[in-house]
Amino acid sequence: MITNFSVKYNELLEDARIEAKAFIANTCTGLEPEEMFHYIWTASTQILPALEVQVVIDSNDKLHISTGSSGYVDFRTNPVGIKLPIKCWIHTHPFGSAYFSGTDWSTVNTWQPIMLEAYVLGGENHYGHWNNTNAHELRILEKDGSIRVQEQFRILKGEERGTLRLVRGEEE
Repeated sequence: MITNFSVKYNELLEDARIEAKAFIANTCTGLEPEEMFHYIWTASTQILPALEVQVVIDSNDKLHISTGSSGYVDFRTNPVGIKLPIKCWIHTHPFGSAYFSGTDWSTVNTWQPIMLEAYVLGGENHYGHWNNTNAHELRILEKDGSIRVQEQFRILKGEERGTLRLVRGEEE
């Protein structure tokens, strides 16, 4: 049974999603990706209750913004009018860790031919950067200022006796 509390919560959450999208659109239009980080992080963790946010910047510098759950974000409907190639995809991990999940790697692998770069935000001054010229690496700026590299590895099933081996990226 849906309670009045559940209905009210969903209404408030939808209002916050609208506010977060408007906040990003009003503060980030015309900025370079790294200049947007603070505003996107604020929308994800202060306007919204720690929900993922993504911003796709198309080749006309138009922002396509969506909000998700605490651990996943996508476009509920296909973004209308997106102009390829994609200049940049920025998304948040509001739980405070900048890295690419399996879903994130799948996303950049799918869009790599038509996406120039991507960022994952894990907090203020803590983010990962990916670009399509070094597509199997995410360079992560840690909270202490150090740089860590996350590499993508796939596990392939071997032909003999079901052995497994790690393979970097798409190489075999």
